[in-house]
Amino acid sequence: MGTSDLNYQWAVRRPAWTVRQAGELVRSVADTVENACQTHFPPSEGFRTEATELNGLVEGVRLSVSRGEFSAVVSAQCYAEQMSQETCSSRQVSVRLVAARRDSPPPPPSVLRLVQIAGPVALLLGVSALVFALICAAAVPGVGGYFRLSLWMSFMLMMAPAVAWLAGARTSMQLEAVEASHAALSSRVAALADANARWQRLLAVVHEQQAVVAQYKALPFRR
Repeated sequence: MGTSDLNYQWAVRRPAWTVRQAGELVRSVADTVENACQTHFPPSEGFRTEATELNGLVEGVRLSVSRGEFSAVVSAQCYAEQMSQETCSSRQVSVRLVAARRDSPPPPPSVLRLVQIAGPVALLLGVSALVFALICAAAVPGVGGYFRLSLWMSFMLMMAPAVAWLAGARTSMQLEAVEASHAALSSRVAALADANARWQRLLAVVHEQQAVVAQYKALPFRR
């Protein structure tokens, strides 16, 4: 058995069980855990629970729970193991349950928000470069150089109010972005804390199922 704050697993091995008997027990455990998932992670609060059948060497049911950045899985399994004993080998059936919380990376920053913040600066630089290129292309030697400088200075004076407005707009957008980021972070932290608290309650159900499985040590299922 292994445990951590957000993970839990256990295994019970019984030579007297058959794979079929263990499979029935695993499905009973999975049904109990699935009902607990519906209770602690209701769809009405945005949670999604999915059940997947496992077939092959390992049989059982895998339950996945998710909402936003929260993601977790509970897998109830049974499988046969070969055991070597000096002169002969025997087979025993194992019932195993694993509950694990999956860590998701934080969401990337909004591309639209970055464009809104960098847009005014990019627009100012683009317009200034275009006007400067036009002035240089229309310039003539001699006195023309003086007129070129005068045109450039006039353009910069006319752009001063626009520059001030763009700078103010950019600052305002930055403040809005910071406030939106703080609000999003607070909402994210609260949502994860709520989901983790629900997950801890589900882990208690997972722990109880170990005792349910272990009680069949002396009284296995009938064929």
